[in-house]
Amino acid sequence: MNVAIFTDNDFDKINGVTTTFTAALQHVPAGMRLRIYTAGTLPVDAPDYLAVRSLSVPIPFYSEMRMYLPRLFEFISRARADRIDVVHLTTPGPIGLAALFAAWRLRLPIVGSFHTDLAAYTSLLSGSRRLGSLMREYMRWPYGKCARVLVPSEHTRQLLIGAKTDPCKIDVWPRGVDTALFNPSRRSNALREQWHVSDRRLGLLYVGRVSREKGLALLAPIRDRLHAMGIEHRFILAGQGPLMPELRGRMPDAVFTGALSREAVADVFASADVFIFPSRTDTAGNVVLEAQASGLPVVISGEGGPRENMVADRTGRVCRDDDPDVWATTIAGLVRDPARRAVMATAAREYALGRTWEIALRPLYRAYRDVAVDAAAATPPDALQVATHGVR
Repeated sequence: MNVAIFTDNDFDKINGVTTTFTAALQHVPAGMRLRIYTAGTLPVDAPDYLAVRSLSVPIPFYSEMRMYLPRLFEFISRARADRIDVVHLTTPGPIGLAALFAAWRLRLPIVGSFHTDLAAYTSLLSGSRRLGSLMREYMRWPYGKCARVLVPSEHTRQLLIGAKTDPCKIDVWPRGVDTALFNPSRRSNALREQWHVSDRRLGLLYVGRVSREKGLALLAPIRDRLHAMGIEHRFILAGQGPLMPELRGRMPDAVFTGALSREAVADVFASADVFIFPSRTDTAGNVVLEAQASGLPVVISGEGGPRENMVADRTGRVCRDDDPDVWATTIAGLVRDPARRAVMATAAREYALGRTWEIALRPLYRAYRDVAVDAAAATPPDALQVATHGVR
């Protein structure tokens, strides 16, 4: 079986989508071939990765990031040559539209996966609920064309059901973590010295896009309240994004690492003390699993998918609103109780060991097989012959 995974994310980026599909390529079962279909500034033609050279334009309300305008017939030609059996749509963006077009032209079934709540991002970044509502209405269309829709959390499943997606075709596909890479053994004393953190001055870590939709406007008020409480700490922010200039001004004592390789990120995770993730819009939050695999207690928002990737009061704490006083008090409780923090760190690592990619990817591969079988059963023999020998 051959599967084309259409994504807006080229693999030069490190984010939840590229992490997930890198794992999918690494653990693909025998008898199944996956190939990434994306667009980029430079063309790439590898056995499991195709980037078609394309023009790009800035993303509305987020000019630091760009989206590519897909070359539709190039994708169709490549999919025909690859003898694709299933199309996987991972985005409602331009490359997602290319996936829909290719599936229609080649008479192929579509598996969809939901990774980013673009409606929530649109509302937050534009300041317009109406635009957010329009985005949610639009997203019903591409996902409505899918035979199966995979979501990373029950929270996201309920979100799609509320947006009138047929619940019978929505399955939860949880995320996994590479527990060999993200490991407490990577803790670096040299890195901690560079950050000027210690057992008396803890490192509070955030990893991800440094942008408003991640709830990072909370960090400066949390910092101020922790200082007012006499809590010695230093924030470390690993990642890049449009909010960096503002946060640098408001948090002059924080460490900003910028973009890092995955190996360097693993060192950063293991070398911190507590992971802070205030996002209320994430559908999964792979970084929450990576932090726990690295032996860090996590403090997260009570909204969104990350809540399903930890165990409240055992591997971390949940803050159920966006009040910086609540966040500061919660973090202070962990900072002041090293024994409890150590117990949570051990529990976090143990929890992550049960969330390997080998286990997490099973629903994805099962969905590919199921929709391929269903499509074959629903295709008349004469149409199947045309699809196999004429179109493809």
